[in-house]
Amino acid sequence: MRRRLAIFLAMAIMASIHCSSDRAGPGDFCEQDLDCKDNLVCEYNTCVTPDAKGCVPACREGIETCFQGQCVPVGNPDDKDGDGSPAGLDCDDFNPQIHPAMPEYCDGIDNDCDNQVDEGCPPCQEGLNRDCGSDVGACIPGVQTCTGGSWEPCNDTGPTIELCDELDNDCDGLTDEVCPCQDGDQFPCGIDEGTCRAGVQTCEMGSWTGCATGELPQPELCDGLDNDCDGTTDEGFGLGLACSGEGECGTGQFECADDTHTRCDVMPGGSMDRSSTEVCDGLDNDCDGLTDEGMEADSVADSCLLAENLGGLPDDGSSVTISGNLWPPGDADWYQIAATDNLNEDLEDLCDNFHFRIRFSANPDNVVFDVYVDSCDGVSVDCLDDNEYDFAYDDRWLLSGQEPRGQCPCAPEPIYEHNVCSKEDRVFFIKVHARTDATPSCLNYRLILSNG
Repeated sequence: MRRRLAIFLAMAIMASIHCSSDRAGPGDFCEQDLDCKDNLVCEYNTCVTPDAKGCVPACREGIETCFQGQCVPVGNPDDKDGDGSPAGLDCDDFNPQIHPAMPEYCDGIDNDCDNQVDEGCPPCQEGLNRDCGSDVGACIPGVQTCTGGSWEPCNDTGPTIELCDELDNDCDGLTDEVCPCQDGDQFPCGIDEGTCRAGVQTCEMGSWTGCATGELPQPELCDGLDNDCDGTTDEGFGLGLACSGEGECGTGQFECADDTHTRCDVMPGGSMDRSSTEVCDGLDNDCDGLTDEGMEADSVADSCLLAENLGGLPDDGSSVTISGNLWPPGDADWYQIAATDNLNEDLEDLCDNFHFRIRFSANPDNVVFDVYVDSCDGVSVDCLDDNEYDFAYDDRWLLSGQEPRGQCPCAPEPIYEHNVCSKEDRVFFIKVHARTDATPSCLNYRLILSNG
């Protein structure tokens, strides 16, 4: 009895010992995976090649894929499309051309993940259709329609997460680039379209390299090239649509300003630039949204107490010309001049030549002046809001009871039908300003002050 038990134990021990060469091959009987050769599994007591899609438990969708019976990660679960934006911030983590750092294109898509579509884009023509989407990899182009002045989303088949199915699911020109591979294996990649060039990806250390010698699709830029290699150039930028320039630049069409921005072609720097140097004409010549900006204002004080002193003006026919502008709006120019009366000459020719005049030789039609005599005090004002002024000594200019003075003929003493030759120097303060209801202008005025 003891001998039989020893023999049974010895046979049991021998039955539990296996070498790799003794393991069952495909189709052989098995009770567990360890009974089968490497890379085989035991299913229903038979060694078989594992089903690539038969992982138990099932792989996490979007994060793992089943590869030779095992779940392997698909890219970076925190950034599935590899665009540098984590899934929590990326509004479409399956599309590397949609993330918060992406510029907004006029394509009916929220490219920059701000919950706004085509913000800042020019309106499109109602009912207009255009091709959209990509034909790279598994992507299928579609059509989008202009509704309400904006492009509707494209009805294409867009990129999805990359799977191990020998398809370019994410439409980046690479196939199964996230999947394990056998070192030395090669796979064609990319396309010959636009800026793209076909190449080869190689398996190194169990992972696929990039597309060697090839150029892959990139986000579309506004540069006259087909960067995303979908057969269309500069789509999503609204090129050729009508636009209105600022000021005198008028209407034109949208064109590329740089890689990610457009401009109206008639604006400064555009191919049909209609801007010009700003001049004082009430127009926005340089098309910057401002009118007559930068026009040089004069330095004349806007206070009577600080009036610009023009010096003396003798009564021998002398004149002084002053020029300035009333810019910026609300400006006023104050001048001071001493008009002198030469009594000696008056007595020689018995004629008082003192006659102070102010006349405009250039007026933008909105400029007038006030004249104060001998003082800035309001009681000394001689005229307001005028465009001509005369001051001369003559009995016709005097009030009743005053002694006649000046002009011709005159005499040292009162004589019948003669005025009295007298020396009556005067200081005039002149305020040049715009009419109350006038439109501001930076055009220059010009005044001539004369005496005699």
